[in-house]
Amino acid sequence: MSDGNLLSGVRVVEHIRDVSAAACGREFARWGADVSAFESADSLLRTAPPLLERDGEMVSLLRMSLLEGIAVGGRADEWRDAVVDADVLVTDAPLSELEGIAEAHPRLVVVHCSAFGTSGPYADYLADDLVIQGLAGFAGTNGDAEREPLAAAAAIIPRAVGVLGAVAALAALLERMHSGRGEWIELSSQEAVSTLIMSLRSELSGVAVPRVGGPEGWARVMETAEGYITLSPWSKETLRNAPIAFGCDPPPEELLSGDARFAEREPSLAYVEPIVAAHDAETVWMRLSELGCVMAKHRSPGQLLADPQLNALDFFTESDGLRGAGRTMRVTERGQVGVRADRYSERPRPQQSSGPLDGLRVVDFTHAWLGPYASELLNDLGAEVIKVEGPQRPDLWRFEATGKHRSASPEAHPLNVRANFNMANRGKRSISLALDREAGRSAALGLIARADVVLENFRPRVLQNLRLTLDDMRTVNPHVALVSFSGFGTGGPYDNFRANGGTTEGNAGWDLLMGYAGEAPMLLGTMQADPIVGAQMAAAALAAALHAQSQQKALHIEGSMFESAVGYIDEYLLAASAGLPDHVPNGNRRAGVVPRGCFRCADAADGSDSWIAISVSDDGAWGRLAEAAGLERPEWRTIEGRQVGEAEIEEALSAWTRSWDSQTLQQRLQSVGVAAGAVHSTLTHLRDPQLAARGWWLHLTHADMGTRQYQGFPYRLRRRAAACVRPAPRMGEHTVAVLREELGYTDGEIEALMASGAAAGLTSASAPGDPPARPISPR
Repeated sequence: MSDGNLLSGVRVVEHIRDVSAAACGREFARWGADVSAFESADSLLRTAPPLLERDGEMVSLLRMSLLEGIAVGGRADEWRDAVVDADVLVTDAPLSELEGIAEAHPRLVVVHCSAFGTSGPYADYLADDLVIQGLAGFAGTNGDAEREPLAAAAAIIPRAVGVLGAVAALAALLERMHSGRGEWIELSSQEAVSTLIMSLRSELSGVAVPRVGGPEGWARVMETAEGYITLSPWSKETLRNAPIAFGCDPPPEELLSGDARFAEREPSLAYVEPIVAAHDAETVWMRLSELGCVMAKHRSPGQLLADPQLNALDFFTESDGLRGAGRTMRVTERGQVGVRADRYSERPRPQQSSGPLDGLRVVDFTHAWLGPYASELLNDLGAEVIKVEGPQRPDLWRFEATGKHRSASPEAHPLNVRANFNMANRGKRSISLALDREAGRSAALGLIARADVVLENFRPRVLQNLRLTLDDMRTVNPHVALVSFSGFGTGGPYDNFRANGGTTEGNAGWDLLMGYAGEAPMLLGTMQADPIVGAQMAAAALAAALHAQSQQKALHIEGSMFESAVGYIDEYLLAASAGLPDHVPNGNRRAGVVPRGCFRCADAADGSDSWIAISVSDDGAWGRLAEAAGLERPEWRTIEGRQVGEAEIEEALSAWTRSWDSQTLQQRLQSVGVAAGAVHSTLTHLRDPQLAARGWWLHLTHADMGTRQYQGFPYRLRRRAAACVRPAPRMGEHTVAVLREELGYTDGEIEALMASGAAAGLTSASAPGDPPARPISPR
């Protein structure tokens, strides 16, 4: 096992005010970079919740978490001197403060963080993470129908934005190996968060992803005798396993009949609900998870500190008397077994992409959203990504069925037209190989031999069973960087349990931090833990690639959804460690910011509800809002008075906003200096003026779906821009080309491979009588 300091020798300077920039620098520190932070005089980190009293002062535990392992500098203006020897500068300072930096330091990689970027109609808008989540379409999917949309809890989203900035910066450092030149990266929070939602579903269907308290039709939060769980009571897997787990009567036979994955909802719920209510959350979780059910036990931060899986993985670190998240991943290094002449740092660039990773080769064994989101980030930055699927076990998301979709071809195979798969896999090439057959495995090793990075998110021991471990890979590639993300990691009591984005957020404590006051925990709307954790997988892959190239070693980074997701709420682990009471969900409210919430506006022309996010962080902003809304009362002029009258203010504000169009009101409030933004659905988000003005959307033409509007990139690179010109691959679309062009197979060898079932070509149209392929198991 390695110390994991993959970025040792990389020097990063932070000139920061808010969470996203700090989180970007923290990602570098996670991998051992030398990071120095210089906080601006008006830093918001010092008062960010949760707060702990120490030596008579209130200390921000979020700030403590973000600056862990980072040297905090002196005066804010000293950052210019520090940047002379730096490789990376991360900053959220105004552009006027950065004048001349890139010219003075041509090898410097600069990550400039802002809410909306430096151009477009929102460039000067005021915003906090609630307003950003509203305008990015993220909050619009969370919460109950006809009730206030909810932002994600804690600092999860600004942290994720920072990790995405680190991904771009790491890519720029890899490119600098060849060019010797730096890069300017513009990181817009709105654009970054806009990549975390399911826009293509709405583009294809013409319908917004509904706000229904969690992923539509998949699972629900259920109360047990003690605690909460997330479970799909109508899943036939749950129905079959319940009698085995709890010794109860089996469900009615009609619920298990047929080939459908889910049974009828109401009778299924009537059967499962009393069983769950008779046992505590821990019992339900362990018994059903051991039988293979995909579910969650909702954990508080205090329960996470005592969790046996996290402790078995040595997840926690002690600092300053408090216990919090450690690195969240483990690194294994293998010494050199040979010299690879064509490693990435030595190869000439093929000029296939404008991105900084032009020529980086990635073999992608991942499925669903987490891994494909990570490999999509690498693809957009210029990497050549080859996606490997089994002929009889394609990516699970090829089977996703979320209502109607529009296809350009009536003969299109259903595996090729699912919105979520096409969203997460654009730009990649696809090869269909049966890894459990020797000929398929041999072809996969051929791909690995020429690769720089290999990604996989199988359950533990799958690679071992396939004889595709790090040691197997390094026999053909001495400098391979393997990155593995399973549900819970290898080892510990949960290592073979299954997981997905919807269960990970509950297991990792997110859902107990989110919800309406006094009510049950709330699921995020569309399993967004997948891409949020996927951003860390991409960052880990690039850190590994940098280290593997410079040290000429084979590497294996092993992480898990559970560990990474827990790390996103590290400040609440520190709070629990300090003995602070658990955070109690209270909608979108936040201490010291009154009002802060989503307020209903006039309904849209189609009758759908419409909302605006408003956040007032100081007395001056309140005065401007009060004047605009006619809410001027002496007792509300101070934050203390507004906290006392918070409910009354919200009621009065709701009555005022109800007659306004959300976009018109957004412009009105921003014009007087109030942070406000329309809360987009995934449908209205497609027409957002800022994204349109900045040319953010991509338009790609798919053989079966026609030309569609796809999400753009989380960042903008000035010199080596991200790009994507190809839609997602149809099943096995590039099998023949990859075997012939990349691996040198002859036509006869390809024909033999396919005849044996070890490979398959393009699945382009449905054929009557074809046996259905089976989705692979969730992580």
